[in-house]
Amino acid sequence: MALDDGVSVAERDNHHFVPQFYFRCFSTDGRSICLLNRATGALVRQASIRGQASKSKFYGSQEVEKALGDLEGTCSAALRALLQSRNPAALDDKAIMLVLTWLTLQRSRTIAARHASKPMHDKLLRLYLEMTLAQDTSLSEEERAALQGSFDEVESNPVRDQLMQMQVAMQSADVLADLQPVLLVNRTNRPFIFSDAPVVFYNCLYRKVKLRGVLGADTPGLIVLFPLGPELLLILCDHACYELRRLRNHQIQIRDHRDVRALNKLQIHSAAACVYFHDSQFSNYVAELWREERPSLTRRVATVVEAPGFDADTREPLGEIMHSFEPQLPFALELSFMKHQVLGDTEYQFQRRSDRHRA
Repeated sequence: MALDDGVSVAERDNHHFVPQFYFRCFSTDGRSICLLNRATGALVRQASIRGQASKSKFYGSQEVEKALGDLEGTCSAALRALLQSRNPAALDDKAIMLVLTWLTLQRSRTIAARHASKPMHDKLLRLYLEMTLAQDTSLSEEERAALQGSFDEVESNPVRDQLMQMQVAMQSADVLADLQPVLLVNRTNRPFIFSDAPVVFYNCLYRKVKLRGVLGADTPGLIVLFPLGPELLLILCDHACYELRRLRNHQIQIRDHRDVRALNKLQIHSAAACVYFHDSQFSNYVAELWREERPSLTRRVATVVEAPGFDADTREPLGEIMHSFEPQLPFALELSFMKHQVLGDTEYQFQRRSDRHRA
């Protein structure tokens, strides 16, 4: 059966969480892509783009998928302008904001993001149910105890939670506007690869911080990485925390294989199921990267803790609060063109980049 626009129901129900236009930035024929399965290391040298990074009714409805498609069309024009100019400074303010909106949306819309946030959403729902139960005076103690015993099996609605998360993420796009945009131009004979969660948030400054979240949009030291093709990668970084070497006209020419390997390994760690690359001649190279990182590969899951809280502005105590954060990927990113400090938990102090502008 086909819809009025010629797209079959089955195709419209197959929701892509990484859009097909992005895959085509890497594809040599516009229809296929090479992939490596993150769990097994199995290689597919010619996989159809149509079936990648997608799930049946992933967003719950065709209306949501259509709305995302419309937004993709708008944002992809800004991304194409960036690819053509190879200069972030050539984009006007509207195009820059579209690129930032795209980055925040793409990071929040994947299956990896859904898995990562699930513990937090489940915990919030269970706390709400516990509070509601405690206030219900119509229940006997036996009934209350029986209901409390079933809370561990209660799960929040992942589709609804992710749609809300995507909305919140896009609203934070303007917070990234102070980050310095740079294009990494790959001059080596090995390509940039990408994953089914291609937008990576990382923090080299707070790389050794384990007990707190350091990937918030307003966090000092934040880095955003997004491959744009086999030879091009967009990086946004906090210029107050990083000294970028060899920077010319908003570009850094990458000639060290170790930089490309590190950036590619970060994509392997970010992936939920697959990593992708443009040409099958690099199958052994990608497989080698995967074998080196396989022992430390984990599923990205948010940490949820209950700890004393305080007001971010006044530092006044707020009592016990629930704190949830996404840990950094288990990979020590080191890049030859970036000089910076590396701080741990003992040196960490809560602050926001936006506080600098108000000072």
